[in-house]
Amino acid sequence: MTGNRSDLIDNGVLVSAQALSKNYGKFEAVKSIDFTIKKGEIFGLIGPDGAGKTSIFHIMGGVMNQSGGKIEILGKIPRQARPDIGYLTQKFSLYLDLSIKENIRYSAALRHVEREQFEIRSNELLELMDLKRFENRLAGNLSGGMKQKLALCCSLISRPKLLLLDEPTTGVDPVSRRDFWDVLSTVALEGVTVAVATPYLDE
Repeated sequence: MTGNRSDLIDNGVLVSAQALSKNYGKFEAVKSIDFTIKKGEIFGLIGPDGAGKTSIFHIMGGVMNQSGGKIEILGKIPRQARPDIGYLTQKFSLYLDLSIKENIRYSAALRHVEREQFEIRSNELLELMDLKRFENRLAGNLSGGMKQKLALCCSLISRPKLLLLDEPTTGVDPVSRRDFWDVLSTVALEGVTVAVATPYLDE
């Protein structure tokens, strides 16, 4: 895809990658791929373990740099766009000895969310995820599906423009998977662009 930054943004393109590649020594994990993600889209990277999905997400999230090619998010390099990106990693990375509400509050503080906005947004998210009645429960006592919903709350508390979800339903029971996708549909309708990495073709 060609075009300058303003043209891409005007055309609704949130993410643009051209000839993107990532090498680990002599091993080529990502082999010169092109893709675009438009505003409000749910975009899927589908492939088996080892296909390079997590490497692509690490690049998009500004966690590491690509080995070759070019990628822009909102007209910026990923590291500069990080304040507008929410990232749910493959492994649960929140604090098991904190409650649901405390984990969300901690994430909000890291993102400099104002207290008034935190209260409004956290209550909205807890209601959406059906976690409100469990807000004082420790994260370590949650089921797999509830942990993923909590992680999603923490990723959304700052109202990101792009949400990255790295295999969010791996190891989650079928009912919780369906609930999770229903929530993502609601999130997308609110205007958040979603990119999902998954090994499940049915998703």
